[in-house]
Amino acid sequence: MKKILALLLALALCFALAACGGDNSSSGGNNSGDTNTSAPSNDDAAATPEAGSTDDQQPADDQQAPEDQQPADDQQAPADPKADLTPAEKIVGSYYSYSYNAGDMLMSYYFHFYDNVPGIGSIYYAGFAMNQITFTGTYEVVEQETEYACWPDRATVEAAEEGAAPPTGTAPYTINFYDMDGNLVDSCGFDGDNLYQDMEAITGIGGENAVYKRDTDPENSALAGDYNGEVAAPILSLIDPNDETATLDLLVNGTYKDAVIMFVDGTYAMNEDQSEITLTPKSDSDNGATVTKNEDGTYTYKSEDGTEVVMNVVGAAKNVSYLYKGEILVPGADVMGDLICELYDDNTARLYASAFGSEMDIDTATYEIDMETYVITLHFEKGGDVATAAYGISFDYAATGIEVFGDVAATLNMVTE
Repeated sequence: MKKILALLLALALCFALAACGGDNSSSGGNNSGDTNTSAPSNDDAAATPEAGSTDDQQPADDQQAPEDQQPADDQQAPADPKADLTPAEKIVGSYYSYSYNAGDMLMSYYFHFYDNVPGIGSIYYAGFAMNQITFTGTYEVVEQETEYACWPDRATVEAAEEGAAPPTGTAPYTINFYDMDGNLVDSCGFDGDNLYQDMEAITGIGGENAVYKRDTDPENSALAGDYNGEVAAPILSLIDPNDETATLDLLVNGTYKDAVIMFVDGTYAMNEDQSEITLTPKSDSDNGATVTKNEDGTYTYKSEDGTEVVMNVVGAAKNVSYLYKGEILVPGADVMGDLICELYDDNTARLYASAFGSEMDIDTATYEIDMETYVITLHFEKGGDVATAAYGISFDYAATGIEVFGDVAATLNMVTE
């Protein structure tokens, strides 16, 4: 999902909840419905509940999670299988979550950390506001102290004076979050049992400046439904050029969806350069397959039943010949984002907005260059025909009724560095 659109949808959702009486203050929230019982272990967090405290483990009487999310009276919490692991080991395969009731809705925010995917790295997924705002990338845990400012629970927020800052502390570890290209996006504090979410680039409305606790029993968690609703993004998508219904998607969570012959799902493994991929179906009655990368960038899919198909990469990268940048107002965020136009070597162009580490398409075009005047003429689908100044140094773009952004009018200048 495009993060900007999701951000705006979440804004609308939060405003609607507030109108219904739900408190969705950006300064923090309650862990109502959170099944985790481990409390922050850092002594510097003075306002963080001590181990064994139930202050943020159960919602208030008027904010109880639905009955089907409450443990039975005789149900005991299972033993923590990761209790003796280091923070770097605990994070692998774990969920770190934060939740609270807003009216009749259980607002959920969580991180899901996967193990290393060969050729890519250790993958994470973040689903905020019930998976309405999502982030995917890679991560690393380093033994480096990080200061944080996080509310330990909703009660502390409500008891604080208006405008008060969240309590501060120091975590012994740091989680660095990267995009899929290896660029550092943001970092936060970590101690193995708690993730101190005070990030600015990776965040969701209602889940800021809060302690996200490790869920020691995710299968029986009140948030299990949200965990299962994770929007797993593809890291590689292939298509049969002779049959657009024959596709293969490898997802960041280690699973795949195979529709080359018939619909099959399962898990995959691949080598460091992703040139050899093995598909293992979930059902014994389905065929597995091997996928091999060819020198021309295509992939050869070979099923266990002997079927062999040469497939293309969906959305294969194009070379950028010319790059233009301007500014665009991000609705609802009161900040300016980048308005970027990339002109590719196949004479197509893409115009998009970039903000908060996310992108949203605005328009597409084809273009040609007058080799005498070096004027570039772009034929936008929504903005119509636009000609640059001499030598292509800049152009003015204008269009009305662009989804989310409304009317757009901006000058974009060629980036020469």
